[in-house]
Amino acid sequence: MPSLSEILRSKSESNQQRAEGRRAERDQLSTMRDDSLIAVTTNPSLYAQYLVLQADNIGLSAGNVALAMSQLSTPTKIGTIDFWHNQGRYVMDEEMQRGAKVFVPPRNKNFRGYLMGSYYDISQTAGKPMKEPAPLTEGRRMETAFAALLDTAPVGFVENTELKTPVRYSERDCVLEINTGYSTEEVFVALATEISYARIHDRGMNRDYDRESFQLTAESVGFMVCHRFGVDCPMPDTGKVEQFYNLYESDDRGKSLDLMRKTARNMGDTVERSIQPRQQEHNASRGNNPRQYGRR
Repeated sequence: MPSLSEILRSKSESNQQRAEGRRAERDQLSTMRDDSLIAVTTNPSLYAQYLVLQADNIGLSAGNVALAMSQLSTPTKIGTIDFWHNQGRYVMDEEMQRGAKVFVPPRNKNFRGYLMGSYYDISQTAGKPMKEPAPLTEGRRMETAFAALLDTAPVGFVENTELKTPVRYSERDCVLEINTGYSTEEVFVALATEISYARIHDRGMNRDYDRESFQLTAESVGFMVCHRFGVDCPMPDTGKVEQFYNLYESDDRGKSLDLMRKTARNMGDTVERSIQPRQQEHNASRGNNPRQYGRR
């Protein structure tokens, strides 16, 4: 019969082995993430796929989206088991071991750092159909979205009907020039990109600013904003991606992609809040409907 000391020693060794195993898995996943980010920022086709997937999952980090791309077959909508439960769906039993390994925040808010978890594509789940948002089209809703998008600009704007394009950011005057002769949708698409240029320029504080050099970044942000709302927008010239990221370390590539994602998310969130039905309007419609009962 083992002594108490032997039991404690065995338990300590077992804990040590588990800790080393988890550390090795984290290191392996970190390496996979770095490799995935390098692939995305080197291959034009993969970069185009990344932009679409990131736009459709704008709340997820660039590193996790790249990890999902490297492990799942043509992912579209991705998330954790909890995410899918909140959508009224569940991961099918046969798919439980086929998720993409990613880094996820802990449920305990006092725990610092990230844990390893899994993302699953919607094709690996079953349950309630996902409600797809109605795409933005010409009309009052598009006009509201355009006004909200304009609110995210860090500079002012002027009307210029002589402009050869719908919108152009002038770095000389630090102003957005808008040609109202174009349709609201055309202006919306151009504005999403030109606001990104204005943010990068930072009213001239960015001494490295050059429109051509930051074209891929600005157009990528614009594309993600538009794609999120189903607005037709041309894909950036992804052929420049390898040249753009040539001198970036893998960690810096992830930070660059995440900065674009956050910019697109902040712009898109502002637009989304503007086009969602107001709570008071919702309540009013309930009150005007004779079939509705009063709240208890």
